[in-house]
Amino acid sequence: MKTINAILLEPGKDPAIYKLSANLDRQIEEISAVLDGNFTGSRFFQVGEGLSLHIFVNDMAIPLRLPANRRFPEPDQQEIIFGNALFLVMDDVKGDEEGALPIPDHICDFFIAKLKENFQLCVGNEQPDPKAEIFVENRGTKEERHFKWVEVEQPANDLKFIGNGHVRIVDDGNCDTFEVKGRYFKQISLPVEDKKIQ
Repeated sequence: MKTINAILLEPGKDPAIYKLSANLDRQIEEISAVLDGNFTGSRFFQVGEGLSLHIFVNDMAIPLRLPANRRFPEPDQQEIIFGNALFLVMDDVKGDEEGALPIPDHICDFFIAKLKENFQLCVGNEQPDPKAEIFVENRGTKEERHFKWVEVEQPANDLKFIGNGHVRIVDDGNCDTFEVKGRYFKQISLPVEDKKIQ
């Protein structure tokens, strides 16, 4: 199996090279497994020649109360990475279609040194900023909606689900409750006065 290098940040550990499949479908499954669920990513910074370093994290890390990992460098040191994080190099134009690209070992070593130097390790008892618990859907549109995920009891005994991955939607007609590894989370819409976003 052909592999590529990524950089893995785990709570309490030094950053390390992590091997992922070069096949896009397998890569997505492996990223989901490493990040322990559904994930989201964003461009961290450009590295040149139309390529950027992206960071990927579990998109439910805060509601799941995953452990604090590292703080971003100044001026964003109040921002904390919760749970595992993966850094991948992607093409700025074709990244969604092609997936992550190989990072040579010596470039990984350079990025790892910079991560250790600039991303302060968390003690482990840090809590998310309350603003980080607010999710926004359809930002900038008439349908913009702000909500929080709140952990709830299992809604019923005879549940039907949409999906069969790490995160499943409870098919109850509302589809506002998710099941994540036996835990249930419901979207709670926020009134206008609470719509403070990060």
